[in-house]
Amino acid sequence: MTPPLKEILRSLYGAYRLARADAGGMTFFNISVKGFWRSFFAAVIIAPLYTLLLYMRFDAGEVGAAVPRYVSVEVISYVIAWTAFPVVMLSVVRFLEREKKYLTYIIAYNWAAVLQNGLYIPLAMLSVNGMLSEETASALSFVILLLILVYTWFITKTALELPTGSVIAIVALDLVLGVFISVTAESIL
Repeated sequence: MTPPLKEILRSLYGAYRLARADAGGMTFFNISVKGFWRSFFAAVIIAPLYTLLLYMRFDAGEVGAAVPRYVSVEVISYVIAWTAFPVVMLSVVRFLEREKKYLTYIIAYNWAAVLQNGLYIPLAMLSVNGMLSEETASALSFVILLLILVYTWFITKTALELPTGSVIAIVALDLVLGVFISVTAESIL
């Protein structure tokens, strides 16, 4: 379900405002069932840049698998990465009695992924191309990871209105799930 351009731009602006620790960014999202499904369009926005990164990694010899296997594993991993956390969060919000906040949270979370990947993927590309030393790439990756964790923490805190301990647990769950999906995909390759 492709959202209208106006909704995409408003949502990305809302994500930007959240990145600046402005809770008012939440007012820019289409908080409805339709808006929920449309927020997954963020995966389509990111896909071309992500695909280019995958091509660069393959071209640089970082992948030992054949092209069909590599493409299959990465496509499946991408879809799982975009769907696993929202599915897991259904149980979490029920447990925390925040079901009414679920749509708002996932909508903000999905649109925020565009900004997060907009930071991380170009850095990964520079690293793959050898334009950054391994040490510099690692240091910058660590800084970006910290920024993303703080950003995710702010979105979770703002959207779900939970105490800090619960927010930290959700951010940790998101991180662990993401690492698990990535490591599993890498092991298959």
